[in-house]
Amino acid sequence: MITIVGFAVLVLVALLAGTLMRRTVARRAAGRSAAVSGGAVVAVPCQARWRQGARRRFFGYGKLGAGPDGAGAVFKAPLRPAVRLPVGGRAAVRDSWRPGMRVLEYRAPDGRRIDFQLYDAEAERAARLLGVPERGDW
Repeated sequence: MITIVGFAVLVLVALLAGTLMRRTVARRAAGRSAAVSGGAVVAVPCQARWRQGARRRFFGYGKLGAGPDGAGAVFKAPLRPAVRLPVGGRAAVRDSWRPGMRVLEYRAPDGRRIDFQLYDAEAERAARLLGVPERGDW
């Protein structure tokens, strides 16, 4: 009986934590959207994955933002140099295994695949930063 009660308490705590997390993420995304509509340049927080060589892959958290000259896209991860990303490729958006998130699968013009896991509200802004030509491509 104690095990069932303990399990029920854990389920309730997990549901509450998930609800609070989704509300916080939605509030932050709305704040970033409001800042962008006001003309500010706002970086998109995300997780990125891409292949760096024959067997090496990059996987890390950071922010996707505009380049220093205002053109192009740059991925900045903590304690790492900024990586300039090729723009003008194609993108596809699909649901992520994490609730409230999407995966933006970006194919660079040179054929490389870069995956970004980001919040639902940030997918369109990330595609614009990467220079995806038109919405029909994603």
